[in-house]
Amino acid sequence: MHILFLPSWYPANESDLAGTFFREQAEAFLLAGHRVGVLNVRGIAVYSRSQLRGRKSGIRHFLDSGFDTYLWDRVLPFPKVPGGNERILLNAWRTLLHRYIDDNGRPDVLHAHTMFPAGLVTHALSEEFKIPFIVTEHRISSLPLLAGRWNGPRGRAAAKAASALVAVAPDFAPALDQAYGLSKWEYVPGLLSPQFEDITVRPTPNGPFTFGHVSYMDPHKNVDLLIHAFADRFHGDPDVRLRIAGHSSFTQDLIDLAASRGISDQVDFVGAVPRSGIVGEFSRYHAFVMPSRTEAFGTVLWEAMACGLPLVSTDTWAGRNAVREGNGLLVGVEQRDELGEALVSMRKTFADYDPHHIRSICVNHCARDAFVGQYSKLYADAVAA
Repeated sequence: MHILFLPSWYPANESDLAGTFFREQAEAFLLAGHRVGVLNVRGIAVYSRSQLRGRKSGIRHFLDSGFDTYLWDRVLPFPKVPGGNERILLNAWRTLLHRYIDDNGRPDVLHAHTMFPAGLVTHALSEEFKIPFIVTEHRISSLPLLAGRWNGPRGRAAAKAASALVAVAPDFAPALDQAYGLSKWEYVPGLLSPQFEDITVRPTPNGPFTFGHVSYMDPHKNVDLLIHAFADRFHGDPDVRLRIAGHSSFTQDLIDLAASRGISDQVDFVGAVPRSGIVGEFSRYHAFVMPSRTEAFGTVLWEAMACGLPLVSTDTWAGRNAVREGNGLLVGVEQRDELGEALVSMRKTFADYDPHHIRSICVNHCARDAFVGQYSKLYADAVAA
């Protein structure tokens, strides 16, 4: 089958980590014998000076991991005109699709990732080019956009016309059904990153018991809560450490917080870890902690499980989906005392967790064969219909 991905965002270069999972998903279908392509238009607001300085000119076409990829940066000059920027995006995506078909032939199915803007664009292109499409929603933040005068009607029309609608968390699907006024959204797990596909569970690390966390460290990841909970329970204990991987504009604030709680010598801020080194980073942990305020699928939870790590997670959609009997502990969102108690419990009961069982939960749920199989059926049904 010939599948064309239209993600709402995509890595701008090899060092850009944003949207790398789209690349990995496309590669999974390529490895499974399908023909795959990717189109992405990056909209740059006219008032964003930093992005304007980094804008690439013209359409960029290259082979990315073996599949044809077409990228285009377009300036969006209408910040206050409803639909103005959306029309510019649609025209750009249409140009890319014409170029793609001229170079590679007509795809069998279009796959939009996130409704705004890719789902709206793909709906219009589907009607124009007579190609069926499906939409996967990754962003909880898409829900309030349905209240907009432009996005609301067009988003609901796109959802109604799509051959399939996919949510990346089980509890996300009913929320989307309610927001769109449909009974159509279904859960399909995300893809386990290929570097975790064939690894063995990591051996138990030597040295102090180490809790690990990996994220972009945005405020909704709630890393400050983790630092407080860790300090509450383990301040001055040389046998327990916290290791935090990732980097953002908030990193220095978190370093200062650890210092103010007197645990600087117990917390390692290791900065951004390249994807090639993430398995090695997980191998340093005894347990993985995700204290997020909100989380849809929580890819990093499944990556930790692939290494055999038990989890401590807040009760988000992602946490409820990933944490089950025998692989970790679930705590209330924003519940500092609960989180601290869970950290203590995890340290005490760590030996009770079977890393091979934890990895099997992950592999059966979202490894390559499971992921490709579920989406292949959705594609086949779309084409047949």
